[in-house]
Amino acid sequence: MNKNFFRFVFSFACCLPMSLLAQKKDSVWLRCPLDEAVVVPPPKNVMQFDEPDLCIVLVSVPDTTVKAVVTGRVSNVVQNDDGKWDVVYYYRDFYFWYAGLSKVFVKRGNNVKTGDPLGTISKGGKLEFLMYNFETPMDPVRYLDCKKVLIATD
Repeated sequence: MNKNFFRFVFSFACCLPMSLLAQKKDSVWLRCPLDEAVVVPPPKNVMQFDEPDLCIVLVSVPDTTVKAVVTGRVSNVVQNDDGKWDVVYYYRDFYFWYAGLSKVFVKRGNNVKTGDPLGTISKGGKLEFLMYNFETPMDPVRYLDCKKVLIATD
């Protein structure tokens, strides 16, 4: 048989698993940013003029360390007017925005691994977690693996 045929078959067989991995680029599964937390439901009977933000608000029960949900690189760390910190980092085209940290352990340009501490929130403090696919907001609830998180009821 022709050597070119074997080269084609070999290159196809080697590249097939890589192409299958490339198809999974659009999905990501995330670790929970807090070990134990309560999800704060959105306020009821509030008139909304814009679409609500796609985010999840978590309140720390005993745990105050906020962790990276996936491996990535820190792109921004900013202190707000209220003294709280925001941390933004990315993995591929996914951006993760943590708002409400009382102290931060990372700085711009740091590489983080899944589960690495990014900062802390005060006990009972609220952590707002937003997720974007490049500039498109995504619902983080669909991707977070938070088995120990409780849903607060009013």
